[in-house]
Amino acid sequence: MRSNDKMSRLLAELPVGELTVDDVPPMFREVAAEGWSYTPNGARVLSGLVPEFTGSYVDVLQEETSINGRGMTDHDLPVAESERTGPLLRRCLAYAFACLVEAERRFGDRDVRAYLILSLGGAHDDLLTATVTFCTHHPNIAPYIRDIENVQDAAVAELTSADRGSWC
Repeated sequence: MRSNDKMSRLLAELPVGELTVDDVPPMFREVAAEGWSYTPNGARVLSGLVPEFTGSYVDVLQEETSINGRGMTDHDLPVAESERTGPLLRRCLAYAFACLVEAERRFGDRDVRAYLILSLGGAHDDLLTATVTFCTHHPNIAPYIRDIENVQDAAVAELTSADRGSWC
């Protein structure tokens, strides 16, 4: 796992314990269960997130991140950051690992990465929100997030299915 200092601190402070399928919100559980597929361009995408009408993309990375990126369900969580951070991070980790395990099963490798981003958002940029985005590295395309360790405005982590043992 690669992460910046903000994410490392969150993970160190969080008694993550064992993640279960119950940590994944139902909508995201369905997406993970539907599995992965390839687009005609060779992008690896979560089948349940493929739009009915596809657009045009600059490259495979943009296609993967556009289709595979979602904000994590948080409407039922407390507003106070101290009460919100743990459950939100657990949801993101559980969803990421559920999808990464399916990706490894489908593609036979660990090339798919999950990017977790926790940052302030909402109407007044005062509510902790999170996104989880999946993509692969492509040799001739800049990475999805360059220099993760130095991101300053959010807590960021890059996970592979190999990182799962720490939490599951």
